[in-house]
Amino acid sequence: MDNKKLVRFLPFKGQVAGERRKLYFYRAFGMEVLYTRIFSFGACNFACPYCKRDGQFRTAEGNIVTSQDFEMGVVLTAVKTAIEAGEVVRLSGGDPVVFPEESLQIAEFARTLGAKISIAHNGSSPEFCRKMAPYLESAAIDLKALPQNFNTVAGLKNGTGAKMFERSLQSQTILSNIGVLVDVRTPIFGTTTLDDFLELAECIVKSGNIQNKFWTLRLYNPVNGCEFTAPRKDTVIWMIGEIKKVYPELKMGLRAKWDPKRFLYF
Repeated sequence: MDNKKLVRFLPFKGQVAGERRKLYFYRAFGMEVLYTRIFSFGACNFACPYCKRDGQFRTAEGNIVTSQDFEMGVVLTAVKTAIEAGEVVRLSGGDPVVFPEESLQIAEFARTLGAKISIAHNGSSPEFCRKMAPYLESAAIDLKALPQNFNTVAGLKNGTGAKMFERSLQSQTILSNIGVLVDVRTPIFGTTTLDDFLELAECIVKSGNIQNKFWTLRLYNPVNGCEFTAPRKDTVIWMIGEIKKVYPELKMGLRAKWDPKRFLYF
């Protein structure tokens, strides 16, 4: 293990980790809503134009502009501190898929401390999910949009959106079928229709063990330079009600911001 190896992360107040968020979707499974400690890798294979961590802005090397190098020893020390505080370590980004060896090293280290971790992944690599699965208690897997809209929403210039859509469904299947709790995350825009919702819902229900899955709809908040429009919250809530009539077994939530009062369960 090379603890001097430099790895790219998005710092939080100068530290490799520090941001804490709750796993709100655990509540839908009758579980305690735990805190995560977020470790955000500094590169991504998507370029979502609305990325809240500046993933759409890259250096010449392909790293997110605000990312910094940290020694792996520093990272593992922060992982140990989080676990000892009773927090769930979550690998996020950017995206951990860009750093598969480092992600696996962190997961294996956490296991030596008797802990499983969580990942937030854009769903682009079923193989990455398969390798990480034994170390996970939960995962957030993005399903950005329907195939015809995927390239635009994910900022993909190579036209692989339809393939990435299928890979997300495969990733969900791999994880949910072995008991990992999967939070499927989809951004919702003003142009998202009920038919879009219903088509996405059908794909989610058919991809893996629905008993281990939760679907979080994330209201798009306007970002300068983006042409997306924000949705009406009341319209989205109405559409969720229509989805639940067709798929009552599908656990769902609506998130506007990281605020427990703004996370709604359906």
